[in-house]
Amino acid sequence: MAAQPHVLFLGSGYAGHRTRFSNLVEHSQHDGRINPSYRLVSGWRDDGVIERAGFVPRSMRGRIRAATEASNLLRVPRPEVVWTAALTAIRPWIPWYSGPMRRPLIIDRDCTSEARDAWSYVYWNRPPHRGTRRRVHEWLDKALADRVTFWTPWSQWAADSLLAAGIPEERVRVLPPGVDLTHWRAPEGGRPAPRERVRLLFVGGDFARKGGEMLLDVLEAWGECGFELDIVTREAVRERPGVRVHRAEPNSPLLRCLYERADAFIMPSVAECFGIATVEAMASGLPVIVGDTGAGPEIVGPEAGWVIQPTREGIAEALRGAWALREDLPAMGAAARNRAETRFDGVANDRAVVDLVLEASEHGRR
Repeated sequence: MAAQPHVLFLGSGYAGHRTRFSNLVEHSQHDGRINPSYRLVSGWRDDGVIERAGFVPRSMRGRIRAATEASNLLRVPRPEVVWTAALTAIRPWIPWYSGPMRRPLIIDRDCTSEARDAWSYVYWNRPPHRGTRRRVHEWLDKALADRVTFWTPWSQWAADSLLAAGIPEERVRVLPPGVDLTHWRAPEGGRPAPRERVRLLFVGGDFARKGGEMLLDVLEAWGECGFELDIVTREAVRERPGVRVHRAEPNSPLLRCLYERADAFIMPSVAECFGIATVEAMASGLPVIVGDTGAGPEIVGPEAGWVIQPTREGIAEALRGAWALREDLPAMGAAARNRAETRFDGVANDRAVVDLVLEASEHGRR
């Protein structure tokens, strides 16, 4: 039997990537086919020396911290395969992945740099890169692409962007993240149909980008009729009648409890590459209402809920539909669970990641 290849999993602490990495660690650490090590790139430490260098712009300090945390790429002995979602953090170390130092490299992506930059006003409140800065980023992306063995986009939407950028099709493997279906599930005995009020759940750290402010505007215009809302976010949102705000860590008991108590999930994002919270909701047996951006339509499909234009009018129309069909919400939630079992089984999907790691290891030996 071949020796277990040493694999470095270098995760990203940004948004849904952190949840994706946590799930991958849980599902791969006991896989006897590999010898794994794990490192999370956070991009910030409140007590760090780099972070206290106030004369350096904050964004630059974050990039320096991320690159420092990613320096595990250079450890000796070198890992035989590197899997990473920390694309920006590894760029400074790419020159050391040439010639005899080169190792198979797998890049996990929810979207391409070009696709995210197109949403730069929403993500970072700045215009897209232009001129020299854009050319520098394109050069960096090309320098990285030449060294990547496999790209693992989370969706076909992201894969199409890679193919359009000239990445060979044989190096692109769609591997969506999943959740542990034994942890995320509907309540025992199923969900009753809501009667007087439909209990909505919103989960999103970036409240405005994920449509939270528009959702509150719509519900406020309706008063207290028909709906109540639980919000999970890291931002400061004021509670009001019918609206409760929670702080909950990814995969925490509190978060799972909120999914169990809800009647429907809503995240009308105006810019979203791939919403892992949507997958958690579907696995929990909830019908979902999501914005038609990025991979949203691909995740939900035609039977698990509503895919809407992320506007106040789109949200209002979907809520009217959910209220009119409230007796059917449990059946829609069951269809969402079936879709999650088919496409987003985290154990199976992360085993496919290890399969690809082994394929990359064999590629490296050849």
